[in-house]
Formats: sequence, C-alpha cells, structure tokens
Amino acid sequence: MTPVSVPWTDVNSEVAVVSAWHVPDRSMVRGGEALVDVETSKALLEVEAEVDGFVLQLVPAGGEVSVGEPVALLFDDEASMVAHLESRAKEADVPRETREGVADESRATAKARARAHELGIDLASVTAAGLITVRDVEAAAGSSPSATAPSEPGSPLPGDAATQRLLLIGAGLGATQVADILAETPGQTAIGIIDDDPAFWGRDVRGIPVIGGSEQIATLWERSAMDAVVVTISTSVTARSRFRELCGAAGIPLANVIDLRAKVASGVRMGLGNVICAFVQLGTECQIGDNNFFSAYNSFEHHNVLGSDISTGPGCMTSGEVHIGDRVRLGMAVMVEPKITIGADSVVASGSVIVRSVPPSHAVKTKVITTVVVPMRDPGSGS
Repeated sequence: MTPVSVPWTDVNSEVAVVSAWHVPDRSMVRGGEALVDVETSKALLEVEAEVDGFVLQLVPAGGEVSVGEPVALLFDDEASMVAHLESRAKEADVPRETREGVADESRATAKARARAHELGIDLASVTAAGLITVRDVEAAAGSSPSATAPSEPGSPLPGDAATQRLLLIGAGLGATQVADILAETPGQTAIGIIDDDPAFWGRDVRGIPVIGGSEQIATLWERSAMDAVVVTISTSVTARSRFRELCGAAGIPLANVIDLRAKVASGVRMGLGNVICAFVQLGTECQIGDNNFFSAYNSFEHHNVLGSDISTGPGCMTSGEVHIGDRVRLGMAVMVEPKITIGADSVVASGSVIVRSVPPSHAVKTKVITTVVVPMRDPGSGS
C-alpha cells in the first residue's frame, strides 16, 4: 500500500483542497498517470501516481486535507484493496469502547489527532466529508459545550508620536514576518494586531498584542490610536483584497513595510500597503501597485508592472518588461521570461517556468510524482 500525499510546496500552506480527480475511485492507474488536482494557498498542483496500482480515494472533490497527509492510497492489486476496505468495515462495526479509537484515529490526519488531544475533543464526535483535518477538529471544538471559551481581546500599545503607528491585520505566520521587519525598521512601530479568529485574542506575536477582530479597525482609527494599516496575510489574496477595500472605504491609509535588506532601484513607483521581505529586488522603473506581499529573495527586473493584492512565495524571479495583474498568486521559485503577461486572478504553481503569457483567471499547474518516505538503512546493519 502506497500513500498518495499532498506535497509541501510552501511553509504557509497547512490545508489543501481537492479540486478534481482525474481517475475513478478504485480504478487501475499507471505510474506517471495524473491522479488528482489539489490547491494550496499558493498553487494548483497535479499529483501523479509513482507506481502502478489500484487507487482508493480518501478525500472527495471539494474536500480538504492537511498538507503532507494522504489524499489516496495505491494498492498493488485489487485483492489488497478489497482486504483493506473489509478491515475498515469490520473496525467500524466494533463498538467504540472496545476498539480503543483505532477506527476514529485512522480517519484523521496526524495534525488533526494532535489538535484534538490539545483541545480535549473526542474524534468520534467530529464529522467530515473525508479525512478529519485540523479545521474539522477546531470547528467541533467551537461548537462543543466543553470547549474553552475564547480569550478576551487585548489592548493596543500606546506607540510613539515620533513613529508611524501601525495596526497589523492577521495574526498568522505573516504577522511574524512583518514584526521581524518592523523590529529593525526605524520610524515604524506596531501597536496591535487584529484577527477574526478568537483563538488568537489576548495573545501576542513578538510582543505585539492581538486586540480583537476586524470590527476594531474603525474604532481604533476613530480614537486616533493608529496611523495606518498593514495586511500581513500572505496566503489569501481574497482576504488581502477585502481588507484593502474595507480600509479604503473607511478612509484608513495603508503603509508599506520594507525590509532594510531589500533593494529598491531608481525610478521605482510604488503604491501603499506593500510588504517587501528581505533580499527582494525591485528593478529600475518598476511600477508596483498596492497591498502586495513579496516574500524573501524575489527579484522583479527592470520595467516590470505589478498590480495590487499579489502574493508570492520566496525565490520568484522575472525578467524585464513583465506584467503581473491584480490578485495573482505565485508559489515558490517561479521564473518568468521577458515581456510575459500574467493575467489578473491567476495562480502559478511552485517551480513553474513561464515562457508564454497566462490569461486572466487561469492556473499554471505543476506535476508532482508521489513519493514514499521510508527509514534510512542503518549503516551498521550490513544490509
């Protein structure tokens, strides 16, 4: 039995969505044949079978699975697959108190099992279309009477009148990146973070308090508690766009946060709300829109035109005169030839080399052959 797992393509993606199956459930497939399309926060990936076998789908189209966890199983022959299904059926028939949770845990990802243990949630009480994910466990925890009540919102820091006081939107991994940049940036300081997930309330990110949900934005602005906003969410261009529009409607300005190790060449014209991480290069005469998140080691060469609400993984590089539209998502290590246009609302998978233009609302997929992780041979065993 060979598991078919969702590959890790970027550190920010914890959950993937099964976009489409290319083969019927329980059918025979050949090594190298496309099995399934999965979408992470930054890429649409086509996963291939590494070997011949019978495929047993574990997650339906539209279902979610934790990155790194199996989305299907491949069996050497049909008899092995049938035996596995019969074994699972027998487990399901055994009373829960006598099977020690084996069947319940077998339908949950490793991360989901760990999160259930943290929250004190019985996996038997969790419902899911396919494999139980962290999101399913947390949803069950939120509806459970025994679940821990959300923390109370915190209070913003006073800031300093001599610096630009920033409110960060999003308490996830992007917030740690922005906090790290601000720690070395004179003239800017964060007074707080807002996040609509109550689980973050009352906590802090690098000493910056999480002070509540998005309803706090207008209140803090009216109280003159902050000068501008920075959207730290790097994994969702939809969320970035929504918060930019929300702030614009309220007349709240966005601020650029630029790592001191980034290179901004002469003639660059840039909007507001951009997060530019370490070792990013913006070539001469580039035009940059608003509210983009450029991860480390991106290089946009001369005379590029980039829109707004773009999010990239690390290591992306473009040649000269490239145009990238609004709300484009680039995975890791995307390479773009000169004079190429990537249309608005497109997704480009990690490792892609773009040699011709991409129309708006299209996806550039990469093929990923499934792999199996096995223990290394012990050098001292002689085998």
